[in-house]
Amino acid sequence: MKPDRLILFFLVILFCLVCAIPGPTMHAAQNRAVPQDSIFRTEPYLQNPTGGGITVMWQTWVPSYSWVEYGTDTTDMDSWETVRTIVDGQVICNGTMNRIRIDGLKPGRTYYYKVCSREILLYQAYKKEFGETAVSPVHSFTLPPETECDFTAIIFNDLHKQSGTFKALYSHLRDIEYDFAVFNGDCIDDPADHDEATAFLSELNTTAGAADIPVFYIRGNHEIRNAYSIGLRELFEYVGDRTYGAFNWGDTRIVMLDCGEDKPDTHWVYYGLNDFSGLREEQAGFLKEELSSDAFRKASRRILIHHIPIYATCDDYNPCLELWGPLLEGAPFDICINAHTHSHAYHPAGSAGNTFPVVIGGGYSMESATAMILEKKGDRLSLKVLNTSGDTLLYLEL
Repeated sequence: MKPDRLILFFLVILFCLVCAIPGPTMHAAQNRAVPQDSIFRTEPYLQNPTGGGITVMWQTWVPSYSWVEYGTDTTDMDSWETVRTIVDGQVICNGTMNRIRIDGLKPGRTYYYKVCSREILLYQAYKKEFGETAVSPVHSFTLPPETECDFTAIIFNDLHKQSGTFKALYSHLRDIEYDFAVFNGDCIDDPADHDEATAFLSELNTTAGAADIPVFYIRGNHEIRNAYSIGLRELFEYVGDRTYGAFNWGDTRIVMLDCGEDKPDTHWVYYGLNDFSGLREEQAGFLKEELSSDAFRKASRRILIHHIPIYATCDDYNPCLELWGPLLEGAPFDICINAHTHSHAYHPAGSAGNTFPVVIGGGYSMESATAMILEKKGDRLSLKVLNTSGDTLLYLEL
């Protein structure tokens, strides 16, 4: 081989070796930390305030190790406790979804907390590297007392990701001191992917103040549709880890049901991927147990909430009435709150086969949308329905 070609050959070999070995600059680029203010993707939001505990959820933009610090005294944060999620001896980390449960809390007491996320740059078997730590502002929450309890709740439905409608409704509620919020289905509708769902979820949570008050998400039929519909479950913590359930707010019992889809499982549009018949049967068993439970029987007030109405409906397909109707007939609910029809309606007890009053929320347009205010003060329970102009469409003393 000629000298010039030999030199060229060795230069090519040397070049390949240099490119194959990452130097310090390449390593740093692969593990470059993001600034603190670029770690949090969402604000924290409160879920599932039951059983003497509450769950704090939030998302980060980068893989992280996250925890919650909490206590009862903001002047002595050094005494606060730290809680993180541990499963099978391992801390759940190196992801962007954060769900941390705080248990052992006292009813009626106010707690303060902040969430912390430390970026994980490298997670290997024998080596971990960390970046900056983001710390949220201090938030607070109060679990309801176990006995008599006044409360105010705000309820939305069928927003269908319409920000303008939501803002118009909330503008008439912002000055109300409410204890929790309920989104009664078809709010984060037809979610195509995680980003789309997270964007509107963040808007709902931030506007409603979910960092300081718990929020309940009830599934509507449109939350069941599109590519990320199953993935929605990772964004919530349902009461009892089911899309239906019951809980107490003080001495008031609130029962939530999941009606599933509004067409039979055999409808072509579902491609054989649904079995809501089984889910409804399962809930019939749940209802039977719930209505005979001590928690239900001893409650001073009882509220039923589900998305699709089963009374006074024009739909030919109404399997919930067939399954649940015999159980609900005569059940001592003070009110049943529904949605789905996009038209506000009120059906007094006995007007449509219902043995308790039924109130249906409106739709997603500025002309049809409604919000509800459910309030308990002493022995008095009331429900007010407002439109986007702030007009009172209905006021009930229950």
